[in-house]
Amino acid sequence: MPDNSTLQTDEKPVFTWKAAETASYKKDTLWFVLISLAALALIAFFVWDKNWTAAGVIAAAAFALMSFSRSTSRKITCDLYRSGVVIDGKTYRYADLKSFWMIYGQHPAARFSKPGRLSMHINMPIAEEDPEQIRLFLSKYLPEEADKGEDISDVLTRWFKL
Repeated sequence: MPDNSTLQTDEKPVFTWKAAETASYKKDTLWFVLISLAALALIAFFVWDKNWTAAGVIAAAAFALMSFSRSTSRKITCDLYRSGVVIDGKTYRYADLKSFWMIYGQHPAARFSKPGRLSMHINMPIAEEDPEQIRLFLSKYLPEEADKGEDISDVLTRWFKL
């Protein structure tokens, strides 16, 4: 539900859907073997170098990566209103956002930028909705940065199947 203090109380969402919060990638046995071998090689190097802290960090990171890889992404609700967007219960008024851009492909999403140099982007997964319809709707309320796309973190996440 939208925060009624920032969106009009009588407003109904124009678009609403549920989507996975993050993209999930199928990991086969080879993925687990390669991650394990890379971790063991790094741990062996750091043990040989007597750098116990680095060896421990690599072991903990490998354990965390393996644990994280088995988790599934939770479903979030996304709503588009004429006065703002609500993503997983968090309200963002268009007046408080700077711009948006679309990411197409296997896991389409709309990204929003907030004013300020150090502000994080806001990601809204699109799921089964038509990305072009979402883009046309958002372009009525926010400037579109058509030259933007995926961040390097998106590319690395997809490449490493995280």
